[in-house]
Amino acid sequence: MLKIRKVRKIDLLMATIGIVIGSLLTSYTYYANSHQAAPRLDDWIYLVLFPPSLGLMTTENASSFHQAIIISAVIVENGLLYGLASAGIRRILR
Repeated sequence: MLKIRKVRKIDLLMATIGIVIGSLLTSYTYYANSHQAAPRLDDWIYLVLFPPSLGLMTTENASSFHQAIIISAVIVENGLLYGLASAGIRRILR
């Protein structure tokens, strides 16, 4: 039987922060692509704060509906990454 462990509040908070960061960076990227005068963020910001953003390259030729699905999945992946990192760090420090 699969045991479901209790998720700590800090892990949920970090997962939420990961989702917010992913959403903000994705929104800003689409904004910057449609407004040529907007400043560009360095690629390292995406690699450090939003590693699953590499999956957004698949949206290049996708329909709007499929773009929304892919973007949602990548943002949720970032939240899971932050939550798992929080749980791992908490376990190491315990």
